[in-house]
Amino acid sequence: MKKILWLCNNQFTEIKLTATGGWLQPLAELLQESGLVTIYNVTIGNVKSIQHNIYRGIEQWILPLPKTTGYGQIPSAKFCKCISEIEAKINPDLVHIWGTESLWASAYSQGAIKSKAFIDIQGILSSYYYYYYGGLNFKDILQCIHLKEVIMPWRTLFHKKEVFKQKGMTEKKCLKKFSIISYQSEWVKNQLSFINPHAAYIPTKILLRDNFYTASPWTFKNKTATPTVFTTASGAIPYKGIHVVLKSIHLLKNIYPNIQLRIAGEMKIGNWLLDGYAIYLQKQIKKLGIESNVVCLGPIDAARIAEELRNANVCVIPSFIETYCLAFAESMMVGTPTVASFAGAMPELAEQGKECLFYNSMDFQTCAHYIDLLIKNKELAEYISVNGRKKRLIENDKNLVLQTQLSNYEKIITILES
Repeated sequence: MKKILWLCNNQFTEIKLTATGGWLQPLAELLQESGLVTIYNVTIGNVKSIQHNIYRGIEQWILPLPKTTGYGQIPSAKFCKCISEIEAKINPDLVHIWGTESLWASAYSQGAIKSKAFIDIQGILSSYYYYYYGGLNFKDILQCIHLKEVIMPWRTLFHKKEVFKQKGMTEKKCLKKFSIISYQSEWVKNQLSFINPHAAYIPTKILLRDNFYTASPWTFKNKTATPTVFTTASGAIPYKGIHVVLKSIHLLKNIYPNIQLRIAGEMKIGNWLLDGYAIYLQKQIKKLGIESNVVCLGPIDAARIAEELRNANVCVIPSFIETYCLAFAESMMVGTPTVASFAGAMPELAEQGKECLFYNSMDFQTCAHYIDLLIKNKELAEYISVNGRKKRLIENDKNLVLQTQLSNYEKIITILES
């Protein structure tokens, strides 16, 4: 039985997760339960010393948050040594590094990993940099500067974008060290092929969280007096496009005075101690006269997201860039008719007019028009719903995801041994 060591940002636990990346845990469980591989997990957490436990047969180490350099991308020698010691103890057949957003790829590039290893790409910082402002103009960006940014200039959008640029430079250096990279969308492969043209690229499948497989399918809601639009935002970040969908809701309020936009995620609106972009959104909501139409739900778990999707008339994904977009896939799996920005990898998930309605990222008028269509047109909404769900049931089938990952492990080990 092959031993696979994971390096990822997720600590496996029985506690329901509300953070991003929650799909990694069910994938690890599925692989472990297959009896064909043994999964080990190394992650980081708010602990003072290394914690060791076993979660559903998966041996796991939680390392203390390390001291870093290079905009938080380069871990200390002590941290790398910890990884090396755990790796030596396990002696894995393969090390699976999840993403470049944290420290794992950098630790590998510094020689902390001696075993055969590959990286699976989730986000690409160097590509996100170009879309960071999400279409905001210079005047808009200045309006995102408030007390917090004056006291701490490094919290301005200008500086945060520069951080993405610097992290992207470190990311590129790390990616050039890998001979095998797995990816979840052709868009990702296109970006990476110019960073590391010599690597072998292996496509993979992605597992959704259990709640979206078991959720009762969406059904049409004939409630044009009080329609509901659902969206998610992992944080108050311009490239998530919340400012665009607010404009769409403003237009739709003329047709549906009681329309409600329900936003799930870390983004919060409501006090003056928030980051400047969140305050900018707060002001936009007031300026557009939609205070009574916007509800921020805060971080909610997968079960609650599935419930919100079932209760919504429409789901909107307004991001300016996505490397896959789990929120989109989850909406399709539940069967909620989805309106999405034609950006990043999202066009790969659905066909226009059949499984989704796409609009240009800045085109809030078309976004509003498509939402209106799906609220009013039962035949179209059900057509999009059924086709979208059917596609996700095929492409995100649990057994297909499992067999693809197991096959990839065998393939990668073979390539690295040759």
